[in-house]
Amino acid sequence: MKVFVLTDCPSPYQVELFNEIEARGECALEVAYLRQRDPSRQWTSATIRHAAITLDTNRDATTHARECVRQADLVVFNYYRHANAERLIDERAEFDGPWCFWGERPGFHQPALAGRLLRKWKLSSLHETQAPIWGIGKFAVDGYRSEFGAQRAYFNLPYFSDLRRFTSAERKRDGGERVFLFSGALIRRKGVDLLARAFVRLAHESPNARLRIVGEGELRHTIAQTLRSVSERVEFVGFRDWDELPVEYAQADVLCVPSRYDGWGLVVPEGLASGLPVIATDRMGAALEFLETGRNGWLISASDEDAILNAMREAVMEPLCELSWNARESVNTHTLQHGAERFVNFAREAVSAWQ
Repeated sequence: MKVFVLTDCPSPYQVELFNEIEARGECALEVAYLRQRDPSRQWTSATIRHAAITLDTNRDATTHARECVRQADLVVFNYYRHANAERLIDERAEFDGPWCFWGERPGFHQPALAGRLLRKWKLSSLHETQAPIWGIGKFAVDGYRSEFGAQRAYFNLPYFSDLRRFTSAERKRDGGERVFLFSGALIRRKGVDLLARAFVRLAHESPNARLRIVGEGELRHTIAQTLRSVSERVEFVGFRDWDELPVEYAQADVLCVPSRYDGWGLVVPEGLASGLPVIATDRMGAALEFLETGRNGWLISASDEDAILNAMREAVMEPLCELSWNARESVNTHTLQHGAERFVNFAREAVSAWQ
């Protein structure tokens, strides 16, 4: 079975999954990346061990991609907000061979009505066919089903990464303090401004609370100003590459992910795999998939500073041993191997069910 995937750029996490699919040898996989890198991301490039082309660096790559779109047994489109992606989607739809769309929950980047109109235009081929949709988590599946109707097949295929590097990292905590960790871009969407204000309030109540902030972004100065009165309890770590994160997680007790919105949020399963109870919001795909308040963390309302504070208060007061154990258990089947298996199984089903 020849499977051709069109996606945005080679993020380390997608490369890991595609490498694992290639290693299984159950399908002939080729991936087209629309661009070599995302300038807003500082990741080091991962080693690609699958057949791949990059459309913005190779003059002949677009021609090759068009051939693959016509010849593959299944084409998986993981991106549509690019002229090349739109053309290739339309060409595959006209060819009438099996294809599917694989994406995060729709509706974040534009107001609801404007977003629906944009997707009705840009994804007209998806609206006009019964091509299956692979949602990145149940959060995405529910969103697509609401927008595209129930008259097609939907599959839950979230992002996967190699969590073994987190489960094997040596914990470096001595238990004298309660260290909260934020890991992500310092931007409004990630809710780090809410976390900073909540931590100031917590620090005035709890002398053993500390905050480590991993990441860079436009709110760096603003957050530092917010935290100025408790700066001796705060450490700005700066950017850490994806393979450096396990060490950072191992130095914390609780992971805080207060995003106003995140289509998935790989940081959540990474934190859980590290044995960290996680505070995350109900506007994140991974949090909705894995978190259960009182079992492995706290699932809170998005954009709610008081909810962040209340969860942090509980995390300071409560023993975390059982929550930590449950955290690891809750993602023990969310493996890279399981992700590759689901991808291949869904691909086979998409091909066999195509009419």
